Amino acid sequence: MANDALIKRLSDHEDNFVERKPANPNRDDIRKTVVAFANSVPEGRDAVLFIGVRKDGQLDPVPNTDKLQKTIREVCEQDCYPPITYTSEVLNLQNGPVVAVIVAASTLKPHFAGPAYVRRGSESVIASEQVFNELVYSRNSKTAALLKLKGQIVTVVALQHRLGDTKQIGDSGYRETAECRVEACDPHIVTLYILTSSRTVSEPLDHVTLQYDHRRYRSMLIVKGY
Repeated sequence: MANDALIKRLSDHEDNFVERKPANPNRDDIRKTVVAFANSVPEGRDAVLFIGVRKDGQLDPVPNTDKLQKTIREVCEQDCYPPITYTSEVLNLQNGPVVAVIVAASTLKPHFAGPAYVRRGSESVIASEQVFNELVYSRNSKTAALLKLKGQIVTVVALQHRLGDTKQIGDSGYRETAECRVEACDPHIVTLYILTSSRTVSEPLDHVTLQYDHRRYRSMLIVKGY
């Protein structure tokens, strides 16, 4: 973002995605603001945190911009989870420097003011990106049920289409049954590994119904044609 545009936003008191803080904010204040920005700013817009300006608009110049920018980098990359992508600019105004922290719309939200922890054996460890995403996906009941089956063998019945194929078969009575291992699941698709053909396929979650295979005493997925 060009300096002229930043200076204009600095004086715009009606912008919901502008925050002003005095010269020496603590890490918690910075973290709270950038997390809120990353979770809220709409696609195609930027949010800006100005450091070195009081709430009333009076300048409170930053005494050491290099030190502040190091702190901002540590907060965004280490204190927030997932890390927040940002850029920063030093505005050399007449009364002294102001640091602008620009946060764009995030494709990784929700962000949290710190990492998520899970248990690994007897230890509490930071969740990997995949595990973190699965924690978020588990809010969806069908996704949660399928994630519980991750790594397990299930019976999969495809109706009016072949597994992994988006083309519907004209025969309304077509039925394909396979043994599959559940590999992954998100709110949109479930990924399956077909044991007999050693193929990995994905199916839209909207087309999947969970049932139980009483003959084989395991879960069963019914996948309808497209």
